[in-house]
Amino acid sequence: MFDTEPDAYRFLNTAKHFAAKDLIVKRGRTSQHVLIRYRYADGEFDDTAAKLDDLAREMGGEEFSG
Repeated sequence: MFDTEPDAYRFLNTAKHFAAKDLIVKRGRTSQHVLIRYRYADGEFDDTAAKLDDLAREMGGEEFSG
């Protein structure tokens, strides 16, 4: 979840260019939420989640479960 709608859209537009298998990035349930889905890499270390978390924090967001 992001503090503002512009922050959420900036994150959405940046995250949709990540190299991840079957990546889906779209608006979440509000204008301040971004939904991300992807498949973890098989048989190798996948740091995509950590990179997305870092990017979200840099852009004023945090993970939301609920």
